[in-house]
Amino acid sequence: MKNLAKLFDSLRAGRMPPLGSLPEPLLDAVATFSSARGRYTSLSKIERVVTTFRHKQPDRVPVTPILCAGARQIKGISFPDFATDAEKAAEVYASGFEFVGGDLLILLWDLSVEAADFGQKVIYPENSTARPDYSDPVVKDVDDYGKIKPIDFSQAARMQEFVKLCRIMVKRLGLRTVLGGFLFGPLGVLSMMRGAEWLFRDCVLYPKKVRKACEAINETLIEFTQAQCETGVSSVAIDTLYASRNGLSKQLWEEIEGPFVREISQTIKKNGLSVAIHNCGHDLYFDAQIRWMEPDAISFAHLPDDCKTPKELKEKYGDQVTLIGYIPTPLLVEGTPQEVMTACREQIDVLARDGGYILAPGCEYPPNIPLTNAFSLIKAAEKYG
Repeated sequence: MKNLAKLFDSLRAGRMPPLGSLPEPLLDAVATFSSARGRYTSLSKIERVVTTFRHKQPDRVPVTPILCAGARQIKGISFPDFATDAEKAAEVYASGFEFVGGDLLILLWDLSVEAADFGQKVIYPENSTARPDYSDPVVKDVDDYGKIKPIDFSQAARMQEFVKLCRIMVKRLGLRTVLGGFLFGPLGVLSMMRGAEWLFRDCVLYPKKVRKACEAINETLIEFTQAQCETGVSSVAIDTLYASRNGLSKQLWEEIEGPFVREISQTIKKNGLSVAIHNCGHDLYFDAQIRWMEPDAISFAHLPDDCKTPKELKEKYGDQVTLIGYIPTPLLVEGTPQEVMTACREQIDVLARDGGYILAPGCEYPPNIPLTNAFSLIKAAEKYG
């Protein structure tokens, strides 16, 4: 009882414990109590998320606009500064949290962070997200896969800067919200250095060469994951985009990337943190990703390949993982606030029953549009959740 009271006091005070290090019966007891209390009063952001992760009904649905670079406009910080300067990026995330709101923050820069440290040239446009310079890829032909080696993580400038961002955000907001780190899986990193279409072809024709490169990349990714875990974030999300119809067949993905993302997931779990997956691909492979990574949550933009409706998704996977999503980003760009709120209500009605659901866009909030529909997401959670 003393441990239960101590954990509950921490949650009410806004301190997120490393959930993976706590006994599940203890977490369930706290979530059950918070669920009951939430019928009569508002929970803290952290209580709300923990209750949801334990598949109990919170006071309302948690929400995150996954604002990321979209919050630059609040203080006028440029794309290049956001992508390369942890202090300025922290200003972006903090201002988005204060100005727009939300129950958790996913710290996501761009998908070229890791590849940059493996030698890939990156373009930092003034008006859009950083991206690889595909006119000069690291992997120009299949023989170049064998040249990829683990790197000295202490000299990995962009990854180290992202770790610094995590530390700053934990210090600034770690007592007020749930913070999650992020990394691209080894196949994703490799696609930044080869180009996706060439990589898919090579996975079919030269799978051993691709796996060997993934093995080298993953050695450094494990260090990157461990460094994020040590900052005090509550979870780390692994982007496994190519575990979907946009990437490889299910069998080929499991053969090439499955074993490596399992190692990353195990590193996160050993640190007592929650494992999240982000995959905004079409017809993504929920079953394969759960099999290899045993995640606590999956952030998604489209229904998985074995579900035809949101109801079927909830029935099949709702008791296995917390579902995060899946308001279409095109709707956020083109839709009116009322249209966005209607879509939110439809998803809440189906997916929020018995907890295990966080309202969010299917991917990060489009960075060059007004924040109007980010507010719509928050409003919808408060009104319909």
